[in-house]
Amino acid sequence: MTTDEHGNVALFTLDSQGYELWTADPGGAVTRVRVPALDRFGAGASDQAVQAAAAPDGSLYLALDAEGLWKVTRDGRATRVVATGRERPLADRTPADRLPPLSVNGVAVADDGTVFFSDRQNQRNSLLVHRLGSSGATRIAGTPLRAAQELPKKDPNLLDPKTGAPAEDTYIPEDGNAPLAWNGGNLYVHTGRGILRIATATERIYPVVGSRDTASLKRPDAPFKPFGKAINGYVDAPRGGDGEHASSIAVDRASGDLYYGSGDPRPGNGATGISAKFRWSGDLTKSQRDFRGSLRNAQQTVYQVGRNGDLSAVTAGAEALSTGNGYLYLAVDTCPSGEAKCDIANDQSAVLRLRLPTKDD
Repeated sequence: MTTDEHGNVALFTLDSQGYELWTADPGGAVTRVRVPALDRFGAGASDQAVQAAAAPDGSLYLALDAEGLWKVTRDGRATRVVATGRERPLADRTPADRLPPLSVNGVAVADDGTVFFSDRQNQRNSLLVHRLGSSGATRIAGTPLRAAQELPKKDPNLLDPKTGAPAEDTYIPEDGNAPLAWNGGNLYVHTGRGILRIATATERIYPVVGSRDTASLKRPDAPFKPFGKAINGYVDAPRGGDGEHASSIAVDRASGDLYYGSGDPRPGNGATGISAKFRWSGDLTKSQRDFRGSLRNAQQTVYQVGRNGDLSAVTAGAEALSTGNGYLYLAVDTCPSGEAKCDIANDQSAVLRLRLPTKDD
């Protein structure tokens, strides 16, 4: 899911045939088209959509894991713009910096149309970030490793938040998907272990959420109420079945606030997550209450990182995030509590819009 600068929401959904693209304009008009080029990646395929991003020209970019990066027009035409190549195991005779992406885990588009994508380069949890240009991709962050190289011991989450480090020389470990978000010259990366910021002008990298002092965090007791500093926050690695949500990330370009999906803000608490009071509320019908009560990933929480570094919990139960025009958009999916198995045959999906607080609220 993604939102463009005009407030148009785009959502890719998957069924047994392949992908469909849903779009909704600010007035609520919805269109739905199939994306025939992606039909071979239907339900059950191992390589499924990870993240979408809207470009200024109205097109969309879709990170499709091992199937690379695709450019999709609003009428459903798709073209692959970044291909991948898998070598298992990696051959030491192949220079690490010449290997093609193993899988495209995230994508973001800058205001001028520049495309960035993340790449899990090998099977050793090494993350690279690239800038896509007319002559190909250029690595801007992360260090590729040969198969026989030892893993660097330095954790990028422990870098100095003020001085950072050269992004190209920094080894970035990741768990699961690694989506990106763009805002004002900064590229944010959700690694599954933390959230990093790449200043694209200087190509230096800084920690944003880094598990510095999780004991200093309070228990969140109200939506949008700060309970500590983001640098002390904990981003748990994705677990089986919830990797897509655990790696969600978005930035509200108007306020500069960052939103990301994760589990409990402290390590060691398992899947306790945040209670139901952090889900949306109001005057709900029975069917709406039932829908809310059967959300998949209900133990996952959406957190806000304010521009001043404050960490707040916002809501729970989302699969994917997007922001635009003062709203947070949540793609949610349900799993009926009485069903033994949850799949596309018995669940429901929806996009919810949550109004973000203003300075006057």
